[in-house]
Amino acid sequence: MYQYKFHSMSTIVQISINQELFANDLLPIYKLFELIEETCSRFRPDSELSRLNTQVGKEVAVSSELLLILHDAARFYKETDGIFNPGILAVLEQNGYRKSIEFIRDCEVKESLSLPFGAIQDQPFTLNEKQCSVTLYTTIDLGGIAKGWVIDRAASMLAKLGYGFINVGGDICIFGTLPRPLNIGIENPFDNTKIISSIQIEDGALATSTSMKRKWRVNGQWNHHLIDTRTGKPSNSSIVSATLTAPTALEADVWAKTILLQGKDKGREWISRNKKRAVLIEQDGDIWRGGE
Repeated sequence: MYQYKFHSMSTIVQISINQELFANDLLPIYKLFELIEETCSRFRPDSELSRLNTQVGKEVAVSSELLLILHDAARFYKETDGIFNPGILAVLEQNGYRKSIEFIRDCEVKESLSLPFGAIQDQPFTLNEKQCSVTLYTTIDLGGIAKGWVIDRAASMLAKLGYGFINVGGDICIFGTLPRPLNIGIENPFDNTKIISSIQIEDGALATSTSMKRKWRVNGQWNHHLIDTRTGKPSNSSIVSATLTAPTALEADVWAKTILLQGKDKGREWISRNKKRAVLIEQDGDIWRGGE
């Protein structure tokens, strides 16, 4: 397999494909990732999302790419009963997550403001798809869902060139028909130099959500980016890592996060009911496997 790597979305994008690719093959992939960063990054003050977040309460015309991502975000908001909710940006920022994670990971964030905790506002936005516009009711963050969205589209483009998989920070999507299943190692969330379990996939996608990687300290207390929208606080779920397979990277990303936030009992029940393959790792180190 030929390997190609580049940096995007605060992580490494790795393409593994059976055919050698050339500049003209890779350039559209680079441009796609750059377009979605220019559209959805909340860390770029000139991104479309950053400009949109300054116009809460107003109906604003948006690009076709942002409209499609917002459409998926609205769908998952409904499907998860509001557990997936993009309207968490104020909570993230006021708890110290104002810079891209590579600048604050494992650091003390002293300028963080205190935030009165409470459930995140329902219905973060409404869409007018005929007018290609949106009205925000609060500021939003689209980081995770934008990553899943762009992975799926990149995989679709790569499938025209061969078979293999694309890995973006541990979220993986297969394209084409592999000659054999992938055996994916799952990191120990307490020691990322070690593999604690594994899962096989033949097609579709896989994503891991964990509260152990994107974390920082505020006044000596650890915070992380997985906000429980029912409380407005970083999740205290006993699940610290949830790995899930799904037909698309978008679905895998959203549902892995939702399962972690739901906690052990509801998370396991959802996996069993939907017959998904998954690996959940608990705070006490217990490993639970579903769908096998």
